[in-house]
Amino acid sequence: MRYILIIAAFLAFAGCQQTPQKPADQVKEQMRPTGGTFGGQVATDKAITALQITTLFTESDTVACTVSGNISASCKHSGCWMDLDMGNNSAVHVTFAEEAFTIPLDAAGKNAIAQGTAIRELIPVEKLQNWAREEGKSEAEIAAITEPLYAYEFIATGVLIEE
Repeated sequence: MRYILIIAAFLAFAGCQQTPQKPADQVKEQMRPTGGTFGGQVATDKAITALQITTLFTESDTVACTVSGNISASCKHSGCWMDLDMGNNSAVHVTFAEEAFTIPLDAAGKNAIAQGTAIRELIPVEKLQNWAREEGKSEAEIAAITEPLYAYEFIATGVLIEE
């Protein structure tokens, strides 16, 4: 399961833009609300927990849904992603459709509901072993990786964050 966290961290860093903020942007960010709706409207009545996301994939690797959970991590640079805690040291990595919106930089630790599309990707053993090798794991730890793992991503069209 820790490899899912590695995957989420990799996706987070890869998707976060590294352009410096201008002073005017910083002032605007300070006035920005810390909760509320970002992006499109979110229908909360049929939301499932982040832990339940694994049960959705019966016929396809993409499913439209609404998912809720605690934000375990978020982009501190521009608010361009967040991770929803699934428990068991794993998370659903959430990005925002067409980069149309961002969330507050201090969103980590708050509860959120995201509406959009859940995606499941099977990570092959070879890639997991390569990541472990790059992480500096021992040959015994690398050899112990014998099963592929699923990683979960979510592309949100709207996010509701509790204040």
